[in-house]
Amino acid sequence: MTLKNAEAIVEFLTSEGIEATVYEEYSGRGMFGSTTSGVVTSQSGDVAFAMGSLGIKERPQQDSMGLDVILY
Repeated sequence: MTLKNAEAIVEFLTSEGIEATVYEEYSGRGMFGSTTSGVVTSQSGDVAFAMGSLGIKERPQQDSMGLDVILY
């Protein structure tokens, strides 16, 4: 996910009262050290809602981060 999109998603979600943060330089499963930006939140559906509302067409991957998830 681009940093610009991650920041827009987090801004949208926090304006809706949903906790979300940008995670820069995340290296997910199978990325072999490459990094990308992501959004950390408690529910992946929140990110899907924000992406649809903002017209973002990326197809993010998802990993678990303890009680939260990251979409990147």
